[in-house]
Formats: sequence, C-alpha cells, structure tokens
Amino acid sequence: MLNFFRRIRKQLAHNNQFQRYFRYAFGEVALIMIGIFMALQLQNWNERRKQEIEFNVILEQVYNAVFYDVDKFKSQIGNMEYQIEGLDFILSQPDSIPKEKLPYALYNMGFDNFKSYQSDVFFYADDLESDYKNMERNELIKQISGYLNIVRSDGSSTYDISNSDMMTDFLIAEDLAYPEMNREDLNIGWVENPTPNYYSESRLDQLRKDLKTEKYQAILKTYRSQKIVYRRGAQAKLNYGISILELIKAYNPDVRVIYANVGLIGTSLDGYDDVGGRSTPMRQTDIRNSIWETELYLKKGTVKFRCNDSWLRNWGSDYGNENNLSGDAIPDGNNIDLEEGTYHITLDLSNYTYEFTKLD
Repeated sequence: MLNFFRRIRKQLAHNNQFQRYFRYAFGEVALIMIGIFMALQLQNWNERRKQEIEFNVILEQVYNAVFYDVDKFKSQIGNMEYQIEGLDFILSQPDSIPKEKLPYALYNMGFDNFKSYQSDVFFYADDLESDYKNMERNELIKQISGYLNIVRSDGSSTYDISNSDMMTDFLIAEDLAYPEMNREDLNIGWVENPTPNYYSESRLDQLRKDLKTEKYQAILKTYRSQKIVYRRGAQAKLNYGISILELIKAYNPDVRVIYANVGLIGTSLDGYDDVGGRSTPMRQTDIRNSIWETELYLKKGTVKFRCNDSWLRNWGSDYGNENNLSGDAIPDGNNIDLEEGTYHITLDLSNYTYEFTKLD
C-alpha cells in the first residue's frame, strides 16, 4: 500500500501537480499514523487481556481462601453455640454433672481451636492490582481489603495453655490442673480415663461446692457474655465472607473451588503424622465439583481428610454427629470413628459432605 502511494506521489511531482501531490502525501502520513495507532491499540488490548487473566488467577486463589474461611466461621459459630449452651447447663444444673467430669466440662468451655487460624487471603490479596479504567475491579479489591480488616487473627497457638483465655487462666489460678492430654496422639485430645488420682476426690468435691459460689458464678456468667460477643463477631465475619464470594462470582462466573492432593490419615491406616503416618491419596473423580473417591481396607480406629499432607486444610465429622459413616465434612472437625472393614469413601468438597460405604 505504501509503495502504491509513493509511485503516485512521484508521478504527480514529475507532472508538477503539487496540490494533488500534497494531498496524496498527507494520505500516506495519515495511513502510517492509523497503522501505528491500531498497533498500539492491539498491544494495549493484549496487555490488558494478559493483566485480566493474571488478575483472575489470583482472584480464584482469594475465592478459595474465603470459601474455606466461610466454613471455618460456620464451624466456629457452632462451637460457640455449643459452649454457650454448656455454660447455661453448668450454671443452672451443676449437680447434674458427675463430679469426675466437671474439670473437662469447665475446660471444654474455654477450648478454642480457632485462635491459631490465619486466613490465606492475606497471602494473595496484595497481588490484586487495581485498574483505573475498571471501576468494578477496583470496588471488588476495596471490598476484599475491608474483609481482611475483620478476619485478622491474634496468632496464638491452639496448644499453648499460657496464651489461653479467661476461663483457662481462672481455673489454673484455682489450682485445677489442665486435663491430661493423650501423649501418643494429640488428635485424640484429652484422655478419657486419666491417670488414677489425676484429680483427687477431695479436689473434685471442692470443685462441686465452688461452682455454687458467687466467685465461680460471676466468672461463668462473664465468660458466657464474652462467648456471645465472640459468636456475634464470627457471624459478622461469616456474612462478610459470603458477600465477598458472591462479589467474586459476579465478577468472574467461571471461578471455582480448587483442592489438590486430598487424602486420608489416621489410626485406621498408619497412624497420624505424630507417629510418622502420611496421607493415603484419594482420586479426584469430578474436577468441576471437587469430588474425591477411593476404596480402602481400614482397621478399627479413626481417620480425617486433609490436603497436601498438611493440617492447614483438614476435615472431620460434626461434633454432634452420632453416625460417623456420613455427614458434613467440618473443617478441623472430630476424628471419624470406624470399624474394621473395606470401604468405598467419597468426599464432596463442593457441598462439604463425606460418606463411608462398607463393602464387605
């Protein structure tokens, strides 16, 4: 095209037709400018498309982190409600609890396995880049930043009694020893049948009397009020998390939950990792819906599900579920009790349910 214009220009100059010459020269310059403009536009379009792809990749990681947060908050709310009901029972019917169970009932009110939880959103949110031309994206980043401000964790350790809460501090100050832990498997938690005389009869009798004093009644009532505040806080986080999920889904309808390297671990296999056990892999049979399955021979014992041989992502049974063979897969839930046998196992990480079907 440019050669065509050059030939016409030379011919016009040779024939002294300068007016037409300048007209064609201007057209040649305009064509070049249009070409440059279109090339720049194409380059900008490719760059913006690349940035959008990168943004959506990071956004999917944020979506997965918030998705897990939401389940954690649901579990935390359930745990808080359980503790509030337990405090009500201790306050109203202390004599209904066997005295040997009283230390466990009290310490259980202070147990919180959410203190050490840190949302993975913090690892990805800083990589979300705003775009002054994309107001929808900028508003989404703003909402995610607001979400981060309410989910910050204090980072205290689950098993660090010295960093425990008001109830635990009070009971230790009252010379009531923390319940004996299972030395072989911390996943079991407290020993159901502790060492003989771990709590003396006289100490248990005194504890029953103490529960009726104004001192103990005051701490239990105060602690109950504190739990109600915590529960409301967890509900606020849950509501905000659900809102963020909906905003991300509206921005990118193709976003999905992704889990990798899901497996089973527990005493029904080779034990937990405190004795060298490793996760036994499951196979992903439905990528879109994140469904994992396997068939295994399992010994009498317990198992849990987890990702990447890490406890950062793990699921167990609901605290009130009496039928361990199926139910909701709860983040950081209870160990799943199993009898010996061969099972077909299904874990649905879209709906967060599991099922053990005995084959023999």
